[in-house]
Amino acid sequence: MKRVVCIFSLLAVGVIVSGQDVVHLKTGESAACTVTAITDNIITYTLPTIRGSGGGSAKRTLQMDRVSHVEWGFRPEEETAWENRDTASVETAEKWWNEWFASIHRPRARTAGWGIAFGNALLRANRGGSDQRALSLYDRIIERAWSDDDVASAKQGRLRALIAIGDLETAVKEAAELATRTEDPELLIEVKFLLAEADFELLKKLEEENPRWEEDDEVRPDRNLLYHRIVDQYLWPHLFHATRDDAASRGLLSAGEVYEFAGDLVRAKACYVDLEKLYPNTEAAEQAKQRIENLTKPQKTSSQETESL
Repeated sequence: MKRVVCIFSLLAVGVIVSGQDVVHLKTGESAACTVTAITDNIITYTLPTIRGSGGGSAKRTLQMDRVSHVEWGFRPEEETAWENRDTASVETAEKWWNEWFASIHRPRARTAGWGIAFGNALLRANRGGSDQRALSLYDRIIERAWSDDDVASAKQGRLRALIAIGDLETAVKEAAELATRTEDPELLIEVKFLLAEADFELLKKLEEENPRWEEDDEVRPDRNLLYHRIVDQYLWPHLFHATRDDAASRGLLSAGEVYEFAGDLVRAKACYVDLEKLYPNTEAAEQAKQRIENLTKPQKTSSQETESL
């Protein structure tokens, strides 16, 4: 054992090259190496040849209870993919998720990050069964990931997946519960947005099933409560975190869409105008501009439409 510690100390001052792993001991020592096998009990790794030693690479095995964590080097072509994982294809994200899957529970592993990228890609793809597959993937990450941040991201992904498969009641329930359990502004903003998204789908479903809701004394109060809750949730970032441009502008755009859905075009336009003025450099601003143009176009009357035919 003393010999291993000595080697660790010697290599800790070495230069770590791209793709190389680094094993960190609980004593604070570390070694640049290539991990060849790892379980929950042992880790096997190969130390690089020391210049001038005349020997080959040395293979070592350690008990995992001596290891703090492994800093995994990027595999060929992985680093560029990792930097672009937010827009990764299903195939790319799945490849690296499979590569690192066995380390999902290990400290500092990238596995959960790849899993979240994979789930997000599945939701974007919207192919047969991909939404349900994404839900199962997020659940696996929530259950096993080491990092609290990864678990929080997976919970957000789970909410998006629930909305995508149409399980709105569960999505609303879980989003509301998550919102009460976090004080992280960024996470709270995302949860409230997802809660509003789920509520908006519920509103559409309610009005579709009750086309004369305005005349129904039982349905109307529930519909109005849901409607105002959606708007409040969408506008929350703009009202309380106005400096977070992307979140605030996204909320204003979404609130405008809800107003349009309800036929309140005056308030809808006001949201889009505010968005353009306050957040002109955001992605949502261009969409707001287009919606303003659509709302200000002269509307054809039924007689004009008949004449054009």
